[in-house]
This record gives sequence, C-alpha cells and structure tokens, in this order.
Amino acid sequence: MLLLLVLFVVCVSAVCGVFFYCQALITGFGCKRWTLAGLVFGPLIWPMFAMKKRMKLNHLFGLEQLIFIA
Repeated sequence: MLLLLVLFVVCVSAVCGVFFYCQALITGFGCKRWTLAGLVFGPLIWPMFAMKKRMKLNHLFGLEQLIFIA
C-alpha cells in the first residue's frame, strides 16, 4: 500500500512538472524554475503561479485596463 502511495506521489509530481513547464513556456516565465517548483511541490504551486501571472499582466497593462483572456 505504501509503495502505491509513493508511486502516486511521484506520478503527480511528474505531471505537475510537465504542466508547469508548458505553462511557463506559454506565459514567458523561467521554465527551469517553474518545472522544478512543480516537481517539488506539485499542485500546491498553482496559486503562486496564477498570482505571478496576474502581477505580470498588471505590470504590462496597468490596473485600470480591462483584460479579456479567451
């Protein structure tokens, strides 16, 4: 049972690493940094990634601009 749990955690970490690598490529962030964070922390890093993305958009366009992301 413990082996299955460890295998599950490793698989989730690998999937999160690939996911954050792709998202970092799309948004223009550092790929190595977000891939490593995804591998180590898994899905717990998603709120930090979303906040960083929002801060970058606010810096580029300002707080008063309306941004539609389709």
